[in-house]
Amino acid sequence: MRLPYRNKKVTLWVLLAIIVVTMFLFKFTELRPNCLFKLDVTNDLPSQMVRVEKYVTDDNQRVYSYNREMPLIFIGGVPRSGTTLMRAMLDAHPDVRCGQETRVIPRILQLRSHWLKSEKESLRLQEAGITKEVMNSAIAQFCLEIIAKHGEPAPRLCNKDPLTLKMGSYVIELFPNAKFLFMVRDGRATVHSIISRKVTITGFDLASYRQCMQKWNHAIELMHEQCRDIGKERCMMVYYEQLVLHPEEWMRKILKFLDVPWNDAVLHHEEFINKPNGVPLSKVERSSDQVIKPVNLEALSKWVDQIPGDVVHDMANIAPMLSVLGYDPYANPPDYGKPDAWVQDNTSKLKANRMLWESKAKQVLQMDPNPEEENTNNNNNDHSHINKNNEDNAIDNNNNKINKIIPEQQQEEQEEQEQQDLEQEREQEHSQLLQQKQKPKDVITIKQLTSNLNNDKKSNNNNGKQYVGAVEDT
Repeated sequence: MRLPYRNKKVTLWVLLAIIVVTMFLFKFTELRPNCLFKLDVTNDLPSQMVRVEKYVTDDNQRVYSYNREMPLIFIGGVPRSGTTLMRAMLDAHPDVRCGQETRVIPRILQLRSHWLKSEKESLRLQEAGITKEVMNSAIAQFCLEIIAKHGEPAPRLCNKDPLTLKMGSYVIELFPNAKFLFMVRDGRATVHSIISRKVTITGFDLASYRQCMQKWNHAIELMHEQCRDIGKERCMMVYYEQLVLHPEEWMRKILKFLDVPWNDAVLHHEEFINKPNGVPLSKVERSSDQVIKPVNLEALSKWVDQIPGDVVHDMANIAPMLSVLGYDPYANPPDYGKPDAWVQDNTSKLKANRMLWESKAKQVLQMDPNPEEENTNNNNNDHSHINKNNEDNAIDNNNNKINKIIPEQQQEEQEEQEQQDLEQEREQEHSQLLQQKQKPKDVITIKQLTSNLNNDKKSNNNNGKQYVGAVEDT
């Protein structure tokens, strides 16, 4: 009788030991189920960025993941500095997708800046439990969703909202593996393009070259400072003039900087305009009628003899950033360098077939899918009794739809005005800080700049030239 009793007792103790060991393993090892024990969040690193994978699929059911740690590409610069050409050339690459300007990304970044500058708003955010980590996570996810889903999926995603570079340091904080391409153009050409094409930017008086040059100087100084703070490993200066004169040389440097394999398609972006996985254009962006053309020299010196004499005489004082960036403020016209032969050939062909390219530009601006047209066509198929007058009315409606391009461009101008209003305060605050910093006083020409870029050993002679030559180092 005692033997069975002892066996039962031993069995109970063994079962109890198994239960205790199992509880220990579940509690303190990776075997623990999260649903049984509350996770002690306080012991984790709250500031560490959690990698959240999301996915998109293309028409061929290929899956692409995207997250905050992916190597995003951002194209920045002052408007009318070649940002659209840059993104069109990258869009031609089969592994890269930039797409049109989103406009919402710089706005949400600017809103965040305004919230933090206001003590009242900052206090409200703190009281609501919206910490820096919460806001950064929310803004990063918002921007990432826009970038990933506003165009076709691709292995490398790119964003071309030029004004984003004004907040470049914060963008790198959100996306630590991202890189910037900083488009730089002769300020005189940029301002002439803004005025001649009537691009409305808050603070720019389109009736005054002098005032616009001063505004350009302030904007480019802020972006130059941001690019320098980000560092040459994350921000590459790309001179528009050199990109146009020597496209292959500079695109090879750019793709190497971005860790993207070489593809000849980037030199022929005009062949992929509005094609699947190609270069999508917007009919409301001001540069769409220009980037349909192959790389050419037409826009390099349009500004020469267009700027008032008194402004030309005072150019070095009005826009000192010209000298900082390597442009000679006293050269009219400047010598940007000799173009590659095939670029010169492209320019000659454009001049010989100007009417053809103007017609293509008009077609691009009118390529807006018309739902009303589709409904009209379906209605005509379903109701054969519609007479000739109704068909004529349908055609008139289609023509009226196309004629709405001009009001849409006016709406674009109004949106630009609103966007720049948000940025005006931030620019004014930075202006005083930037003016206190010492600027390089030596003036180097574009030809000297090119020779410096081709000679790595001479790029570290002084601090002013070291940053200009950082493009070659990368």
